[in-house]
Amino acid sequence: MKRSFMRDIPAGYNQTQTQVYARLRLQVLFSVFFCYSAYYLVRKNFVLIMPDLVGQGWSKSELGTAMAVMTVSYGLSNFIMGFVADRFSARWLMPVCLLVSAVMSLALAGATWASCPFAVIAFLMVINGWAQGLGWPSSAKVIAHWFRREERGRATSFWNLSNNLGAGLLGPLAIFSVSVFSIWQSKLILPGLIALGVGFVSLMWIRDRPEDCNLPPLLEKESEEKLSNAGCGTSDPGGVRGFLQTCLRMPDLWILALLNMCVYFIRYGVIDWVPLYMTEGRGFSFEVASWAFTAFEFAAIPGTLLCGYISDRVFHGRRVPVNLLNMALVLLALLGYWHCDASHWLQPILMLSAIGFLIYGCVVLLHVHIIDIAPRKYVAASVGFCGLFGYLLGASGANLLLGRVVDFWGWDGAFQLITAAGVICLVLLLILWVRDNNRLSSEAVPVSGEQPLTE
Repeated sequence: MKRSFMRDIPAGYNQTQTQVYARLRLQVLFSVFFCYSAYYLVRKNFVLIMPDLVGQGWSKSELGTAMAVMTVSYGLSNFIMGFVADRFSARWLMPVCLLVSAVMSLALAGATWASCPFAVIAFLMVINGWAQGLGWPSSAKVIAHWFRREERGRATSFWNLSNNLGAGLLGPLAIFSVSVFSIWQSKLILPGLIALGVGFVSLMWIRDRPEDCNLPPLLEKESEEKLSNAGCGTSDPGGVRGFLQTCLRMPDLWILALLNMCVYFIRYGVIDWVPLYMTEGRGFSFEVASWAFTAFEFAAIPGTLLCGYISDRVFHGRRVPVNLLNMALVLLALLGYWHCDASHWLQPILMLSAIGFLIYGCVVLLHVHIIDIAPRKYVAASVGFCGLFGYLLGASGANLLLGRVVDFWGWDGAFQLITAAGVICLVLLLILWVRDNNRLSSEAVPVSGEQPLTE
């Protein structure tokens, strides 16, 4: 990985500083990777206890509501805590919020064991969602300060595998914990204990910027610095006001926010309902549903890495063409999962693997695209803004709306909604592609009266 990233000496660095920088940024990247993996251990474990809660008399609407209150809280926190992450140290904020989330997972295990009222469960989910909301903005801030534009596709692709590692481990951990402790609440307890340990270790390893390690700030190439700072002049007031005046005037950021909403609707509309759909809708066992959940997450690993590499090395930092192809293939795999053969477990697992392979590529390239176009001083706030759409409308819609749709119209109605979200994604990606091509064309043609630059 060090050789893959370090192909030249960054501007303003000498040879010794470059060696230190290469070592430290891999340390930082692995630190936020494992820290965010632990975030997922205590964010998605509620999904695996849904069949148990149905056995206790919970309806699908109640399950959808429970997940929705967490995703709404997460979406609001993603946006608000993005401003906090821009102004304060991610080294402290990210691990501390992980510790809070781990405690909430343990508290949720106790609340479900004691059969507490729904209001108590919802309150714990809200607190957990709010603590979780700082993870992605903090990670984006760290990546933006430690990696240059032409490297961020690969760096963010690798970081994004933390989603898959954390969520993918939940299936085997659930099977292991239930077999050892013989209570289904152990699906919440064991991930919570692991997250506590990772949170304390992360406090020692994460660093915000190269400047915090006595290194020069990382400089972009001149053209990339101009793109990153578009709209940021010397009169930029900074903070919330600066974000409102600068970033909210960028049409591409609004399109990416809407696209994020639809992609997250598909992602969570599929993965959050896998255990229930596989056991109730298709009649498979808990073990098969758990391995299907794991297959979705682990299949994303090669897909995510491949998308980041292709967008960096083949398309030279252009994210939209790769995303467009991915989304078209997602729709085909979704149709295969929807109409899979219920007589054997192999076909749904293969279709879920294909969806995971492709949808996470869409997610990571959306993340990189946001980091690419956002001024560096507003990176965390920009990804939080798009995360607000992704979770407040996309993920919570998948939780809240799909639960009610399944109750009233069955699983076919749910899959029709997810497919419609995919079609909207294709339309938005085509709009971004046209805008991207127009921007490149205008940069290639000199302004009237000006001479093209020569070497």
